[in-house]
Amino acid sequence: MIKKPDIAVLYHIFYEDSCELVCQELQALHIYDPFFLFNICAETPEKITISKTLKAFFPNCFIITTSNIGKDIGAKFALFKLFLQLEIQADFLLFLHDKKSLQALKSSTWKNDLLRIVSAEGIQNTIEIFEKNEACGIVGAKEYVIKEPFENNELIASNGKILHRLLKEYNINLASYEFVAGTMFWARALPLKSFFSQYDPLEIRKTLEDGNVIDNFSGTITHSWERLLNWIITGNGYNIKGI
Repeated sequence: MIKKPDIAVLYHIFYEDSCELVCQELQALHIYDPFFLFNICAETPEKITISKTLKAFFPNCFIITTSNIGKDIGAKFALFKLFLQLEIQADFLLFLHDKKSLQALKSSTWKNDLLRIVSAEGIQNTIEIFEKNEACGIVGAKEYVIKEPFENNELIASNGKILHRLLKEYNINLASYEFVAGTMFWARALPLKSFFSQYDPLEIRKTLEDGNVIDNFSGTITHSWERLLNWIITGNGYNIKGI
């Protein structure tokens, strides 16, 4: 009998009307009996109703509520802290959130991309990739695997200066500046567990900006960590695979 992989799903919910759709999208995961960890934004209306719906679909799930700091990135830090506190033994993590549009990306196609990585076929493909390729640390929608602009030994986009500082501060050394934009991807758990056991994710969360922060005109710590969540993994010698 082939052992099913141990999976933990870390899902942030911001929109009050997305809960039932979220439950439907995650149905293909049930055969793997994953750990479901949900965060609901404190500003989201009908939090009690959302919690009841989640419990109905995922009876053993864990649910927390956090303030709107760092958008879905801040939520993922809080969820990862919960993951560590619960001492969940997982081989792979699945980071998701219910964002309705991806700023600076092709918002009209993002839903199809998301559904691909949580569809029955997408899940099976992802697990096969991880099992056959030990060097693969992240799997995401191929359209959103992009490279942070790098020229003349510098990261030149709006978050460049912040990224240089954070990479140095956390001693992350990279061979590639690829990352999955939108922060919805599968990841090996081990490198993230090692990193966040050393650096408290809630302390990092405190450094993020409040509210609906954007990086269209200047860099933000929040969007810089969107990259670093990938680079923690690839900085340990893993690569990214798009499906």
